[in-house]
Amino acid sequence: MTTEKFNDAARILGDAAARRARIDVLPAHLQPKDLEEAYQIQSALVSQAGEQVLGLKIAATSRAGQEHIGIDHPISGQLLTSQVLAPGDTAQMKDNLMQAAEAEFVFEFASPVKPRRAPYSWQEVMASVGHLRLGIELPDSRYRFFSKAGVTQLVADNACANLFVLGPRVPGNWQADDLSSRPTRLVMDGQEVTEGSGADALGDPRFALTWLVNHLSGRGLNIERGQFVTTGVCGDPAPLGGAHRVAADFGDYGAIEIGLSYSD
Repeated sequence: MTTEKFNDAARILGDAAARRARIDVLPAHLQPKDLEEAYQIQSALVSQAGEQVLGLKIAATSRAGQEHIGIDHPISGQLLTSQVLAPGDTAQMKDNLMQAAEAEFVFEFASPVKPRRAPYSWQEVMASVGHLRLGIELPDSRYRFFSKAGVTQLVADNACANLFVLGPRVPGNWQADDLSSRPTRLVMDGQEVTEGSGADALGDPRFALTWLVNHLSGRGLNIERGQFVTTGVCGDPAPLGGAHRVAADFGDYGAIEIGLSYSD
């Protein structure tokens, strides 16, 4: 596939996102034949958006997350300025197809991580992390039947990136905690809808983060100082069911909340 075709595929996906429209799949001649081509289309999509990449996301780090989009291994996407919300904001969900929310652990980098030949250990990765934060993801897809689109087309579509609520930094000595055992709860309009733990993210959010660092390193890409990485759903992706408020509760780490709107 040529650079021109990468750009053409990206324009179709970007136009669908801008119009809040859906496509079945990319045209046959623009469908990525492998993950390398899929990430090339994703890079073109992000470049065409012309926005700063504030963070990176990992999708499908849990069995539930994989089943939700019909794949069997993690994939990565990029979160742009316009996609990142603050707690207390209101997210527009009127034309969101997935209609789901996810509680996620987030790491903010204090120093850059550069590509190298040898894989990074999770201890090396964590040495570059400055802060642990809390997050809620509100994913979406440009494909009508996202669970059947296949992994390469989902990667091209920026791994279902849509809106992300970036919560506060967790205070205290969280570095000494066992993040795999940290509980999470998702609450909608005051009712708990799902619970999970850090172990849902590839066994530990730190391990999920390390997967991403090595995945990017293998593609020759940096993680920059100040960027954040959200490490995947803890518990099940929870259907919104028309809820107007969603809160993610991380126990004594704190909680964050977002409002939801279904009208223009």
